[in-house]
Amino acid sequence: MPSSHSSITACLCTTIGYRSGVDSDVFILSLVFFLVTIRDAVGVRRANGMQARRLNEIGEILRSQGFYKEFNRLKEVNGHSPMEAFVGSLLGFFIGIAFCVL
Repeated sequence: MPSSHSSITACLCTTIGYRSGVDSDVFILSLVFFLVTIRDAVGVRRANGMQARRLNEIGEILRSQGFYKEFNRLKEVNGHSPMEAFVGSLLGFFIGIAFCVL
């Protein structure tokens, strides 16, 4: 807490928007990069982590019932909650504003 990926991309987007203007091509590119990063952190990674956790539970149950001798656990990637991504984005926004003003 908070999401460092959200902070970095929000800071980048804010700084580019301040220096190049919100109507520039580079700002639009950074905004899309920011949105893709947030979507990945909150949606894809979180869903993958929940799926891996459930598959590990099923694998352990099957191993305890004798279907498997050995079960290799999947890596559980947690991702970020929406609140962590939101707080990271706010932090990155304010850091970006501070860099532009100073």
